[in-house]
Amino acid sequence: MSKREKAVQVTVDEQKLPEGETMSILKIGDETIGTVKPDGDRFEAQLNDGDVYRAKTVDEGVELLLRDYHLHRG
Repeated sequence: MSKREKAVQVTVDEQKLPEGETMSILKIGDETIGTVKPDGDRFEAQLNDGDVYRAKTVDEGVELLLRDYHLHRG
């Protein structure tokens, strides 16, 4: 039997950092799964468990977080 697909609501909230940069907070439902913030000319995507990924864009950082979430927790 195959699993039934579930609709999942993903939201990205933005928060201003003291340095004036913007950090994106990725949530699935009410659970925060990670953040994406500027790191020089790139971006740092960090999961709540401490895993860190480097990305070229915010969108790539969000994709990395979602991919890891679905691979390990989904």
